[in-house]
Amino acid sequence: MTEHAKKLLRNIDETAVTVLDLADRERAKERAGSQRSAYEKGLNEVERIAGKPQARDLAEWIQDQIRQRETYPSAREVRNHGAQICRTSGHEISTNDWLGA
Repeated sequence: MTEHAKKLLRNIDETAVTVLDLADRERAKERAGSQRSAYEKGLNEVERIAGKPQARDLAEWIQDQIRQRETYPSAREVRNHGAQICRTSGHEISTNDWLGA
């Protein structure tokens, strides 16, 4: 994982701490275990395909979702939004790509 992606994940974690109370965070963490790896992969893929600013856009979107819904977005939502960010930036994402799944 790139240092940039690690920093973005730390920002997501900080948002979760701010928005979710301890009990909610613990329940969400239990459900989000596999989601975290999807967040890592999504941030790395978007950065690789479209660049750091776009990876930051994905991280900010994840943080916004946590704030608005008071829960973590699903791995599928993160993949779909990551693909949308890449496409908006002029990059093709196939349905065979991890982001396009």
